[in-house]
Amino acid sequence: MSSGDLLEDLRSNRQRALVPERDDPLLKPEPIPIAEPTAELSASLFPQTSLINEAQSQPELANQERRLDNYPDKLRRLTIRVDEEACLKLDALCSRETLTAEVLVEALLFQYETNPNLMKKVLKEAKERYRKRKQAGVKKRVASMQQKYGDGS
Repeated sequence: MSSGDLLEDLRSNRQRALVPERDDPLLKPEPIPIAEPTAELSASLFPQTSLINEAQSQPELANQERRLDNYPDKLRRLTIRVDEEACLKLDALCSRETLTAEVLVEALLFQYETNPNLMKKVLKEAKERYRKRKQAGVKKRVASMQQKYGDGS
């Protein structure tokens, strides 16, 4: 160890095996001619799409475009933290119904707005859960501070 720098000494003393260079055909791909897709080719590869296109009339296409125009352009991401049991139930429900949690929350919100009785029940449950979470947070914070700073005696 001449220089005193252990890392440099290790790097300078390591022996690497030399491997002869080889010709790899995968590194030099030959261009493959690609034919332009035709209506016949599309119909043969994807018969269901050609049937859909033939079945849709102009009024149906216009109706679909209007529905797309009504769909919101911007969607916002909502990150939420939920109780582990609630998370498992939510995952199971979404999986069973092939939905996402976001879409389910949206639908619940709109149903909630149209049903005042449901709204009262949900708000009561939510406020109770909120109160319990706040209490648990305060207790954890106090316990953490006691552990960190001691009892003060």
